[in-house]
Amino acid sequence: MQNVARVAAVVVALIMTINAAYMLISPRAWFGLPTWIRAKGVLTEDRYSEGWGALQLRIIGAVILLFIIGISYDVVSELVRK
Repeated sequence: MQNVARVAAVVVALIMTINAAYMLISPRAWFGLPTWIRAKGVLTEDRYSEGWGALQLRIIGAVILLFIIGISYDVVSELVRK
């Protein structure tokens, strides 16, 4: 059961990384991702693909990537200690 949880965690982290990278690099391209990989919620392309909305989306992408990097660093450092 632990292996299933680990695989699920890796898949979620991978999807979050793809989303965050697209958000950071190109908000307009992020809206072009398939709906099964893009978790857009209430965000609309006309409001968040350019201008202030695009900056907000890029900030969200950067925060998500920093979060994933921080968690990954902790996991790897724990594995190295063992």
